[in-house]
Amino acid sequence: MIAFLRGRVAFLGPGYVDLDVRDVGYRVHVCDRTQAALNLGDSAFLYTHHHVREDGWALYGFETVEERALFERLVAVSGIGPKLALQAIGAAGVGEIVAAILGEDVDGLSRLPGIGRKLASRLIVELREKLDDLAPSALHAPLRSSDSERSAADDAVSALMALGYRPREAEEAVAAAGRGHASVEDTIKAALTYLYARDARTEPLSQP
Repeated sequence: MIAFLRGRVAFLGPGYVDLDVRDVGYRVHVCDRTQAALNLGDSAFLYTHHHVREDGWALYGFETVEERALFERLVAVSGIGPKLALQAIGAAGVGEIVAAILGEDVDGLSRLPGIGRKLASRLIVELREKLDDLAPSALHAPLRSSDSERSAADDAVSALMALGYRPREAEEAVAAAGRGHASVEDTIKAALTYLYARDARTEPLSQP
């Protein structure tokens, strides 16, 4: 099984990246958000899932181990194929998806690409007991929030971006930080704690 790859970005295609790993080319399917973070010629590191089917196999790449873990649990659900799981993760961060499943937010999940209410309900039934290790604080961060909560979250995301985090990283961290903080500053502190803990377990996607 191929668990991760580090190599030079040789080609960027629709929904995939070709990595040159010591003169061997690996085609890795990635979401749009991950692909946008890559540039031709750069060195890149991706956690991978080696998906084997009767008609062949394919590699799927992720920025973090949490994304890969969520992907593997999504594809275990009947009706969720690897492409649909990848689209869902690209459209919403791990924290948001986990929060929606643990919070049994059918409406929030059904807004993800390709996932209707019936499939959203199935995700909740099959995964709500299997995600406690993925951003546990996401229990307090459903996809749908009030205007005031959304405004505070937007302020926190903007602050994290000013510190150099990518938009999706900032959004995922704020979602994982959860609601109920006394101020935007407290939300930022909680989000930074999440990011520091995540970075301690993972390697960067790209290096100079």
